[in-house]
Amino acid sequence: MSYHYCKLIASGVARLHGDLLLVQQSYPGDPRLYWGLPGGQVEPGEELLAGLQRELLEETGLTLVGTPTIAFVLQVLRETEKGIQEWLACHFACEVAGRLSPQDPDGLVLSAHWVEEQAALEHLGTDPGYECEPLRRWLYGEAAPGTVYTVKVK
Repeated sequence: MSYHYCKLIASGVARLHGDLLLVQQSYPGDPRLYWGLPGGQVEPGEELLAGLQRELLEETGLTLVGTPTIAFVLQVLRETEKGIQEWLACHFACEVAGRLSPQDPDGLVLSAHWVEEQAALEHLGTDPGYECEPLRRWLYGEAAPGTVYTVKVK
């Protein structure tokens, strides 16, 4: 018997003077550091934007300003022996304010930085678990805001 579950992820895509907000993070059991967009899993019963606000504050120390809009959505489908795992990652274009001071309760995010956009895409491309093409298309205006992408992983 197979099962299916979906994890909801909220990620922030914050731009400032040609720079993109990134966090440097580690994964449990992996000594390497990876770059990522700030964000994470929305808790059960938590509103999507409340989850985004909480994750941004935890991972970067910054607060949301105004109302975020959907930049793009990434649906990740992974086949496992037990069935399909699914992640729905909603990437929000957002403005942030404050001082960079990550306080990640999970201890996975080590630092937050404003990184020039092209360098940010190169950094994100080093994470085998992250698909950068949707972000690149959005940054360069090649895809309409709100475009949904599906990635299948085996």
